[in-house]
Amino acid sequence: MGQLTFDQAVKYYQREDGEQMLVLDGVSFQAKESQVTALIGPSGCGKSTLLNTVVGLEQLDGGSLSFGNGSVDGQERPYIGYVFQSARLLPWKTVGDNVRLGLLGASVPKDYWERRVHKYLELVGLVDFVDQYPLYLSGGMQQRVGLARALAVEAGIVLMDEPFASVDEITALRLRETTRHLCVTLERTVLFVTHNINEAAYISDTVVLLSARPARVRAVVENPLPLERKLGSPEVYQFANELGAMVHSDDGGLVVP
Repeated sequence: MGQLTFDQAVKYYQREDGEQMLVLDGVSFQAKESQVTALIGPSGCGKSTLLNTVVGLEQLDGGSLSFGNGSVDGQERPYIGYVFQSARLLPWKTVGDNVRLGLLGASVPKDYWERRVHKYLELVGLVDFVDQYPLYLSGGMQQRVGLARALAVEAGIVLMDEPFASVDEITALRLRETTRHLCVTLERTVLFVTHNINEAAYISDTVVLLSARPARVRAVVENPLPLERKLGSPEVYQFANELGAMVHSDDGGLVVP
C-alpha cells in the first residue's frame, strides 16, 4: 500500500458566482514506495488539494487515485501520517500526550503507545521533553513534535505540506536534515509539498513540477543524488539549479536558487 498513483486526476471547485473552477487538469504521477516525492508549483496551483484527496478530505471529479495496485474506490483507505505547515499541537496537552493523540486517532493499541512515543521522540531529539507543554518549546521543537506524531502511527504513507514554512531558516535547515535522515532510515513513502527548490533538491528522490492553476504535470525529475547526501553540498546546489532552470519566470511563489 506504500505506492501512491494519480492517473489523469481532475478536480473542480465551485466559485461564489456558481461557475466551476478547474484546479487539477489531468494530473498523473507516481509517488514510489519508500521514496520522497516533492511537489513544486506556484501558490494556488492545487498542491494541497492533491494531499487532501489522498486523505479523503476531497474527492476527485475525474481520473483516479490508487494505493498500491488498487484504486481507492472500493477499498479501505490506509491510515496516512500528515505533517502540516504549523505543528497544530494541543497546548493543554504535553508533548507525549500530543503524540499519543495521533496514536489514538490511528487506532493503535494502547500496549504500543509508550514504546512508540519514546521511540519517535528520541528520533527527533525530544525524548527529554515528553512531559513538557508546547508553550515552552520553540517553533522548531514544536514542528519536530508534529513530525514525531505523524511518524509514530507507522503509516506507510506520510504527507508533508510545507512543513518548514513557519520556522526560521536556521531551524528549517536542521529540520530538513532530520526529515531526510528519517525518510531514508524508516523507508516511508512521502509526498512533500514545497516552494523551495533547494529543499526539494535535498530531500526528494523524485520531483514533480506542476504548472500554475489548473495544475498539469510539467515534468517528473528523478534526483540523481545518492541516498546519503549533504545539505548545502555542491551536488545539491547543482541539482537545484537544474530544477530552477525548468521553472518559467511566470511561475511565481517559488524560492529559486
